[in-house]
Amino acid sequence: MSSDKSTPQPEVHEYQAEMQKLLDILVHSLYTEREIFLRELLSNSADALSKVQFLALTSADQLLNPDASLQIELSFDEDKQTITIEDTGCGMTREELIENLGTIASSGTLKFLREAQQSKQAVQNLIGQFGVGFYAVFMVADKVELITRSWGPDSQAWSWNSSGSGQYELAPASKEGRGTKIVLHLKDEAKEFCNEYRLKSIVSKYSNYVPHPIQLKGETINKVTAIWTQSKEEVSQKDYEEFYKQISYDHQPALQHLHLSIDAPIQYYALLYIPQKITNEVLYAREGKGLALYAQKVLIQPQHNGLLPPYLRFVQGVVDSEDLPLNVSRESVQQNALVERIKKSLTTRLLKELQTLADNNSESYNKFWGEFGVLLKEGVSADFGNRRKLMDLLRFNSSLSEGATADVSLKDYVSRMRDEQKEIYYIVGPSRESLQHHPNLEYFRKQSLEVLFLHDHIDDFLMNELRDYDGKAFKSISQADIDVPDPVEDTSQMSTERREVLLHKIKQQLGDRIKDVIASKRLVDSPCSLVNPQENMSAHMERMMKMVNEEYQISKRNLEVNLKHPILQNLAKLTEENPKSEFFGQAVEQLFRSAMLVEGLLDNPTELLPDLYNFMEAATAHQLTS
Repeated sequence: MSSDKSTPQPEVHEYQAEMQKLLDILVHSLYTEREIFLRELLSNSADALSKVQFLALTSADQLLNPDASLQIELSFDEDKQTITIEDTGCGMTREELIENLGTIASSGTLKFLREAQQSKQAVQNLIGQFGVGFYAVFMVADKVELITRSWGPDSQAWSWNSSGSGQYELAPASKEGRGTKIVLHLKDEAKEFCNEYRLKSIVSKYSNYVPHPIQLKGETINKVTAIWTQSKEEVSQKDYEEFYKQISYDHQPALQHLHLSIDAPIQYYALLYIPQKITNEVLYAREGKGLALYAQKVLIQPQHNGLLPPYLRFVQGVVDSEDLPLNVSRESVQQNALVERIKKSLTTRLLKELQTLADNNSESYNKFWGEFGVLLKEGVSADFGNRRKLMDLLRFNSSLSEGATADVSLKDYVSRMRDEQKEIYYIVGPSRESLQHHPNLEYFRKQSLEVLFLHDHIDDFLMNELRDYDGKAFKSISQADIDVPDPVEDTSQMSTERREVLLHKIKQQLGDRIKDVIASKRLVDSPCSLVNPQENMSAHMERMMKMVNEEYQISKRNLEVNLKHPILQNLAKLTEENPKSEFFGQAVEQLFRSAMLVEGLLDNPTELLPDLYNFMEAATAHQLTS
């Protein structure tokens, strides 16, 4: 790119005031990876080629070299330690060179510099109105030579040279075709980039879907076609599967994919995948890896967490928009209204896709729910705006379920409710098996009243957020104030006086370990159970609180007793025949501790054994003397 003796001396231009400080900030502060320089140059070449495509449609008769291939040539010379990027794009005039490569900003430059010097975060938050991506080259190069010719047939070619040290040179040049050629003279510490494998890997990472061929040693090293920008009719199922494997490294095909092309309220393309399995990395993370974010098919962030809410962190895929404003470094996108609008749109469409899957393919949706349902439950608490949509997606196992599958929707439950039933009944516990044998379920099973089983670790938090569904309030069957449509009839034939004496003596025996002793209207086969006063949290929640803090005090509960049960009948007789019987106290203790054991509230279940042995000893002695 040298000039002969007849060529006029180059024009020497000074950069704008304090340009060198600004370049220093750009090189050392904005870019976290030096390899970004190649992405920036390839993006500029791709933009120039796209402009030529437009000119070919609007001004074909004025276009220099109209038949030239639209491509980018990438080459390197290890001996000279240079990298060359050449395109057949629209090129630049002298004025455009000065405007694009000699000026970072006009009146905003000093303000930009002051803000950038205050903090790195201030730099990261500036929108990319300064067009400084080109200057990333000075992270790796100590000299840059550029020759360009604009697209007009009578245009003059120009050369631009700079070492980034405060000035640049401009001179007329000789170039036959339109486009731009850039030669980077690499610093010694950046010679790693003068390598075929390294260049290919950078192109694959950032510029794989640039919409024009990138040639290296006669080989096209990018894919050119971005699958997400194609119409659905152009993409086969095999294409979708191959792309999923490429971005996820998952050996299994995705459970579901969603291919979007949206024009309003903001333009974007998206190709999203739902995996078949959840991993612990996703389950226990606060946020997911994020979606790959592209702008005009150029990778901006490989993992952007701001495009979906955390409860959808299992989703993988790409989003590409031409409308997004980029910050100075192109390494992050402003968290502004446009990003939020994409997030809102993606979330809405994903939830709609899941609802469609649930409506049309219950088998696949049940499989999805088994893996990812716990994350949607997170969403009910976190995403108020989409709470109703998420509630429709919830699935439960219930007392009417034949197996362990969670396949009951709230819509299903409400449709089966009796006319006189006012509430949606549920019970929380450690497992389905324990819930099935819970004493508080006996009445509901006998009456064929459906009860939702909740045994995920998050279910207590979920039910704190769910107030009602279609006007039907949620009610735990372990609450003391539950309103059942047809209470169990008291067939104990116990006089009011005997009942009061029995309840008083049980309360006296248990003391302040319980809040009250009441006759149950729901127990059928069991002698007693513990129920929550209205203000108490569930036993399941309190167990978790106790695990976190050993000093946590379990709240007092009501003991409901089944006066029809033989044990309570016999204890009532015993209070009349032998008011001071020690056996009465032992029996009450066993009832209470058994109820505590059912709820999982007994600190040390082995404490039952000594008292149980004493109780059995007394019972067997009574048998021998009777």
